[in-house]
Amino acid sequence: MSSRKGWALAAACAVLLGASGDALATAGVVFVHGTGDQSPSSAVGYWTQPSIDTMRNGRPYLVVGYPGASCAGYSQCSWGSIVDQIVPWVNANGITSFTVITHSNGSSPLRYMLGHTGAVSAKGYPVSAVTSKISQVIFSAPDLTGTPLADQVTTSGSFLNIANSVVEFFGGGSYNNPAVVQQRTDNMRVFNSNGTFAGSYGATTVGGKPISVVRGNRVYANLFSSDAHCGGYLYTIGLKAAALLGWGSFNAGTDGFIGNDSSGYFGNIIIDDGRLNHHQSRRSCHNSGNIIGQKVANAPIPAPSAQTWTPETNVAAAGQACNNYYSGYATDFMTGNTVWKYGCSASQLNNGYVEPDCLIAYGYSSSYRIPSTASWNPYLNANYYPTWSQVCPDSWAGDGICDACLVAKYGFDATTGASGANDCVQAPPGGSNWCGALAYDTYWGVHNYVVVEALH
Repeated sequence: MSSRKGWALAAACAVLLGASGDALATAGVVFVHGTGDQSPSSAVGYWTQPSIDTMRNGRPYLVVGYPGASCAGYSQCSWGSIVDQIVPWVNANGITSFTVITHSNGSSPLRYMLGHTGAVSAKGYPVSAVTSKISQVIFSAPDLTGTPLADQVTTSGSFLNIANSVVEFFGGGSYNNPAVVQQRTDNMRVFNSNGTFAGSYGATTVGGKPISVVRGNRVYANLFSSDAHCGGYLYTIGLKAAALLGWGSFNAGTDGFIGNDSSGYFGNIIIDDGRLNHHQSRRSCHNSGNIIGQKVANAPIPAPSAQTWTPETNVAAAGQACNNYYSGYATDFMTGNTVWKYGCSASQLNNGYVEPDCLIAYGYSSSYRIPSTASWNPYLNANYYPTWSQVCPDSWAGDGICDACLVAKYGFDATTGASGANDCVQAPPGGSNWCGALAYDTYWGVHNYVVVEALH
């Protein structure tokens, strides 16, 4: 039995065992959101119900809402509100133990509670009434040492050109609220050193509770990739902008909001994904929810280096290299104009017409297949290329740009004597391809040959 099959079988058995007997009836899951003032009902929208159901893995659950923006993580109005919701839920449902899953700065009130079990909430519940029943804590995208974004916004008072979608992670409007000020890197250095927040560098337990960390380590914002659209593309481009400005981290990789140096300060890292940005880590993107669900069930999970996710699509390398299967807006490298890249949807693939991008992405369109030197090719229509004297000349072969028209003509775009489509190969994660294809130029209002960059 292969190692992959082995852990998968073990995981399935553990989940089944966890779903039987009294374990499922008494073991629960509590979700604690990040920065932002949320009610319990609005907090469900923060996580989304499908993501909650994936991560809780069939167990009873509680989604707490608390003043996560107007109260810092060390304030009673923050951790105390969480305690005041958990204790009645535990008592009413016979919960004997539970996993806590936090997102972003939701780690801070939990860290305070784990280090101050004798503290008492506004309703008179001791923190120990909660911490004594915590079996494990899963921090998703935790802000353990602060974020340079908090430094920026509390100093300048604005996000400058950062997309509005990122504002939500700071509570939705006021940048200088207590929770944001708490997340300044200078303040977090003090809180980590004076015992305000429990957890020391490199530790795998805090207050005797095992700590797991789920994090992304970069922002993957390829417009033509479904991976970037999981959870909402506007969040992705906002976080990408923050990452490019260096505001997610001074000196390490980042999920766009939290740097690797902050999210990896302590805990056992169970997910370390290059395609899981800060927003996506609360939306179970890229199989993260299923892995968290297995951890909730105490099932074995693969090491981060052995984890895989469903590929973008199951198409030939030439199609995947430039994401010709996906429709969307892009920037033409040659003119700087915005263009509409057609792509090839499932409905277009067999619609009875010969669609150019379907030929590139899948090697066929309806009954027409490539490679072929047949004379028919939509890219050969000079009317589509008013600024070019030659339409898809063979001299473009092997010039460093994946020319979709050459793939449509010959099935490859390669230098003389090369084997395979050396201009149209799948780039590795972090790489990119220059891709030339037919698109609609929204500035000039014409079809034209354009060159876009596809990031991977």
